[in-house]
Amino acid sequence: MTRTDSVEAVKEMIQNEIQSIDALTERTVFKELMEGVFLNLYETNLQMYEALERRVQDELGYDQSRYRVKTGVIERAYYDESHHFLSPIEETDLEEKHYDMGELIQTVKDGGTYPLMKVLLCCDYLELQKLWEKNPVLQGVLRTEGGEWAVEVQLQRNTAYLKKIEELYHLFIKNGVPWQTVNAPYLYKMADVVVTKIQGEPDKTEKLQEVSIQFGEYSRIVQKELVPVWNIQKLVLDGIGFPTPCEDHVSYEHNISLHEYGSEHSYLAEDSQNIQSVIQTKDRLRIISAAGEAKKWEIYMLRSLKEHRIDRFTYPLMPNGRAESFAEKYQRKWNQNIRTRTELAHFIRGFGLEEYVCYQDCEIKERFPGVRETYSMNPFIEDEVRVSSAQMKLVLHFRKGVKEPWLQRDILSFLTSEVQRIYPEYECGGVLS
Repeated sequence: MTRTDSVEAVKEMIQNEIQSIDALTERTVFKELMEGVFLNLYETNLQMYEALERRVQDELGYDQSRYRVKTGVIERAYYDESHHFLSPIEETDLEEKHYDMGELIQTVKDGGTYPLMKVLLCCDYLELQKLWEKNPVLQGVLRTEGGEWAVEVQLQRNTAYLKKIEELYHLFIKNGVPWQTVNAPYLYKMADVVVTKIQGEPDKTEKLQEVSIQFGEYSRIVQKELVPVWNIQKLVLDGIGFPTPCEDHVSYEHNISLHEYGSEHSYLAEDSQNIQSVIQTKDRLRIISAAGEAKKWEIYMLRSLKEHRIDRFTYPLMPNGRAESFAEKYQRKWNQNIRTRTELAHFIRGFGLEEYVCYQDCEIKERFPGVRETYSMNPFIEDEVRVSSAQMKLVLHFRKGVKEPWLQRDILSFLTSEVQRIYPEYECGGVLS
């Protein structure tokens, strides 16, 4: 029964009661009482119930496609700060690099390493593993006001960007949004060039004017001056008015206006105190938190992924979203798992990454064949119940695609990480042929 039908039914019931009263005076008093008090009270309660129902539906409603993440790298010289949806993963990447010679000399003298720059290693995952095993020592020159100084440098794994992914995972969990693996192959190929030894004794007050590194045999894979980016921007926003106490007398409701940034994007809130829920309704963000005072909120905006036709990228952007069919949406709604090979194949192909790797088949084995060709892109999610050594192995077979051969095993790792999420009873891995 609709709200209108319900009100009309109550009105009809009141009319019948009025007609049953014989005394005119009593009938008039009863009619005024019903119209002036009872009907208004009934309609008010009905409105409050409907508002509560909408609020519950808003909290339960979840559109997975609104929380998609895209990652990539852009040449520093061509990065446009006014770009409509891409922001640096590390904001300091856009700052001019300054070197402190005194700190450099002291750090190396104490047996530490001093970072000079970040580079992208454009090579296959297996080739990169061999490079880390070799741990090669490279030569370089630091040019200062006082002369040139020979240095020894090494390539080290950069983990700062991967920590950002881990922070994003915890942010998703805090906000009650189911996690999807971030397709971030470039971040696993970022390296720091660090000074390990310096010849001579330069003056600590000298200014470093130029850095020259001889990468030798690795020159073909080293790319400098690149900025890792994604479609996430950090904002600091004020709440609207004062926090409203909740019925539990512990939590408070905070409201934040999104009018300036747009309701087409999705938003996540960060707070040092416990966040119970975050609900986005049109151009407003409603946060239920233990924070009882008005404050500035750290809000992360996940920009919608609509690209402009003029956008061109040297390195392709990597999405983590997939196209879902009606049947898949129905299965997810009722928490039904993928059970057949056909459903698994459809799930993998739904990511639209066939230009890089093409799914062929799967098999269950006691151990993985040969050298592991994939890695987990969710290493921060620990399974404290299952022991991987005791699990059967789900081996996914793929064929090489036509695009970006040096990224294919990393994209394969993304797909196997997503399959791992839906098959925790197996240890999943991929094979590329």
